[in-house]
Amino acid sequence: MSRRRKVKPKVYEISIESLSNEGRGISHYDDKIIFTRGALPGERVIASRSLSRAKYEEADVVDILEPSPDRIKPKCDVYGVCGGCSFQHLSSKNQIYAKQSWLKSAFMGQAKIEPKKWLEPLQAESWGYRRKARLGVRYVEKKEKVLVGFREKKSSFITVMSRCEVLHPSLGDNLESLGECIGKLSIKMHVPQIEVAIAELDTILILRHLEPMTKGDESILKEYGDKLAITWYTQSGGLETIKPLINSVLLTYSIPDHNINMTFLPNDFTQVNFALNQKMINLAIELLDLNEDDEVIDLFCGLGNFTLPISRYVKRIVGIEGDSGLVERANENAKMNGVSNASFYKANLFEDVSGFEWFRGRQYNKALIDPARTGAIEIVELLPKLGVEKLVYVSCNPATLARDTARLVELGFSLISAGVMDMFPQTAHVESIALFIRKK
Repeated sequence: MSRRRKVKPKVYEISIESLSNEGRGISHYDDKIIFTRGALPGERVIASRSLSRAKYEEADVVDILEPSPDRIKPKCDVYGVCGGCSFQHLSSKNQIYAKQSWLKSAFMGQAKIEPKKWLEPLQAESWGYRRKARLGVRYVEKKEKVLVGFREKKSSFITVMSRCEVLHPSLGDNLESLGECIGKLSIKMHVPQIEVAIAELDTILILRHLEPMTKGDESILKEYGDKLAITWYTQSGGLETIKPLINSVLLTYSIPDHNINMTFLPNDFTQVNFALNQKMINLAIELLDLNEDDEVIDLFCGLGNFTLPISRYVKRIVGIEGDSGLVERANENAKMNGVSNASFYKANLFEDVSGFEWFRGRQYNKALIDPARTGAIEIVELLPKLGVEKLVYVSCNPATLARDTARLVELGFSLISAGVMDMFPQTAHVESIALFIRKK
């Protein structure tokens, strides 16, 4: 079995020229591109090599000789060790403009165009915003302690952290107490992770355990659940084994501008930043310029996060989603909110959908798509056949948005406007939105 060779130690003094689309400083040294974590454009740094390839190398900052005026002091004590954040050394305002430049580069690189108008970047909460996460758990025998937190950068080790600045405070302030709780369990060595789902009123933690729990373990979890105002769910195997420790909780979040209340299960996909999500929905509705004659299709609709707010302003809207559980919850949410002009269907949008009733002979003048990181190239092909004249594309990956934009242009769409949205502050993750109009 081949083993990965250790990188030979190398330290260099380099000047940082720009930022990569992962938030790393770019420089050139000995005919190679150097990507340096923790460095900013205009800085001169001492960096230590961590990876070497034929055309590029990766490095970490060891010392900053000439700091950028944009550099700020990270808020978190373990920043640089923890893998949960990568951008705390840059202000939130400068982070979002860096992300806009990455989106611009993606458009120019793959689609060879820019939007006719750049939208003002969308921002909300920059700290304590994160409501969905997967935390690592590990019992460290030498310390006789259970660690709970994000993993270290490029490592399987759990970061030693007492709190997290980006997690919602209901969890971020209580990591040590969670470690203390799990440390009292008989199965403490067999708990690898915790899945986090924080609603507006409830904090749910799904405890993954590889060995059966005792009644004593359950009592300990209940005690700490009461103390920390959290609700425990457990997971002994696949997703089908997720169950409440005591009673299930109906998780909710609201979209008050459109009089919508959403319910969801702990393992359902929801946006991690509720405040930004509300602004994003408002922007999508504004860009679609909705009216009571519109017939709209929402592809990759999930729980109906966009579908149900849009339903308040249109004649009819159809939501399509590949997960049957999400479709079921979307229908329940529609009923709960008194929405009668929205219907939801299950379909794999990466396969042939021409036989579905929502596709055959149906026309929709407006559409919204919000796909996964892989994009929606298969769906893009269908939009003209569905009669779509105005499209809002919400993306979590500038590269696939740019790729799909190139195809949309070939299909007769024009890129009218685009912008970035800071769904994940303090990280290099880029959420974006774009408006397309098809020539008649």
